[in-house]
Amino acid sequence: MSGCVAASPFQGVAPAETGVSDALLSDISNFDFAPEESTEASDVTALVITEGSRANIRSGPGLDFPIVAKANPDDTFEVVGRSQDGEWWQICCVTPLDASGDAEDIPAWLAKVVIETEGDVDSVPVLQALLPRDLEADWKVDWQCGSERCEVKSCTADIQATVADTAQDAKFLSIDHNVEWDESCFSTDAWTFEVDEFTGQERSGIFNDNFLYNYWLGANPGEATDVFTLEDGRQVVVVCTGPHEIEIDEDDGWTTKYEGDTCYDLRTGMLVLLSYTKRWLFSGEYDGETYDKAYFGDYESLEQSLVGTNADLYYLPNPLNLFPMRFH
Repeated sequence: MSGCVAASPFQGVAPAETGVSDALLSDISNFDFAPEESTEASDVTALVITEGSRANIRSGPGLDFPIVAKANPDDTFEVVGRSQDGEWWQICCVTPLDASGDAEDIPAWLAKVVIETEGDVDSVPVLQALLPRDLEADWKVDWQCGSERCEVKSCTADIQATVADTAQDAKFLSIDHNVEWDESCFSTDAWTFEVDEFTGQERSGIFNDNFLYNYWLGANPGEATDVFTLEDGRQVVVVCTGPHEIEIDEDDGWTTKYEGDTCYDLRTGMLVLLSYTKRWLFSGEYDGETYDKAYFGDYESLEQSLVGTNADLYYLPNPLNLFPMRFH
């Protein structure tokens, strides 16, 4: 989402701002907030009873969800949840078939017909999808440029996320993200993420190290740090992290460096707030001088904030409980 073109490195120096708006965040310590207590372990176990074959372990409670692991006969797992129809049991935890490196084990699902349970099954909670199949979300974007390279100095945009396929048998929520710039400042942009409706996590994980596109972290992404106030006054408990950095090599000796912060809803892990400063760094020879990622003052800044969504976020019960805001 950029509109600048690199030319000579010698341009007027302008101050670069980082961080998110002080009008949107307040420290969690200003609120009477107590994290929801996690459900106690049910002490129920599941024994795989297949004979001569391995049982399929799936990402969700249904045959249309992809297989993420296999279980051998007589394997035993801890049961942590069950589906609404009682035909599937969520177990903890398994190593995904495609796992590599330091990948963490994940909760997954086994069909009732391939296991025997032991323990008080009535104590096992019924799990519902974290995100609705008709998910919608809307973010507003405020972009500015502090460089003579930019033909456009400021612009606003709207990013809308909607589910492309709401069929009940869809394996993941295919969420389209469409960017529309006001007054056609820049070209429209669009991308699609596949998100697990039960965990809230983006399927591929390829953007885990790129905070610019890390929209769907999944449930409980960290310890609550702040409260974000929506335009309608509702207040959302969020997990803010940063500063993050990413560098991208461009042409003619230029590197763009992004530094910014992100905040995510505590319940779903949905992106609530993103801000960054983008700087141009120059490496190479110019006018008899040698430079190594030199910064000459040119920058862009962007702030993206959630306007609304039909997902059930971690809302505070009292939206009128106002406290002085702070710069994060």
